[in-house]
Amino acid sequence: MPVEQQEAFETIRVQLNFPLERVKEPIVYRLVKDFDLIPNIRRANIDPHIGGFVFLELTGSSAQLHRAIEFLKEQGITVSTIGVNGAEEWVVG
Repeated sequence: MPVEQQEAFETIRVQLNFPLERVKEPIVYRLVKDFDLIPNIRRANIDPHIGGFVFLELTGSSAQLHRAIEFLKEQGITVSTIGVNGAEEWVVG
């Protein structure tokens, strides 16, 4: 794609809450492979017996990010936006 037609990338910060049945699946890999996103894992706690969470930054086009978030929700993963483009600090509760 010519430079003038490339879609601008943006970075969002999200918390993903994984149900027990999804903790052994390569979800972050799918975000990279299927949606061409660039993840930056900031914090994670995964327990194969109870589920878990991941705080991460996702970078990609707006369309890629939207499709990926819809995919995550379809997988039963709760997605909470933490901040956009680094404008907000991480909220860890």
